[in-house]
Amino acid sequence: MKNVQNALARVSLMLALASGALFFAGCETPSGGKAPASNNVEDLKKAANAGDADAALKLGDIYLHGRGVPKNNVEAETWYKKAAELFQKK
Repeated sequence: MKNVQNALARVSLMLALASGALFFAGCETPSGGKAPASNNVEDLKKAANAGDADAALKLGDIYLHGRGVPKNNVEAETWYKKAAELFQKK
């Protein structure tokens, strides 16, 4: 079980780094980078599900680090993947 958690943590980290690389490479978000300013998870989920890559990336960070929610690497990975898909659509 510990190996699975470590593998998921590594995948999450790689996705986060890839998303950051896309951002610094100049890829814009489909929404124009207008993620909600708050860290309200429900608002961010609505925005991410509506196509906001920044909101999805922010959700990944929130779940990865447990900011206001319990740490959850699987949930973080889900949102990082969503963010990567949204960044690539642009």
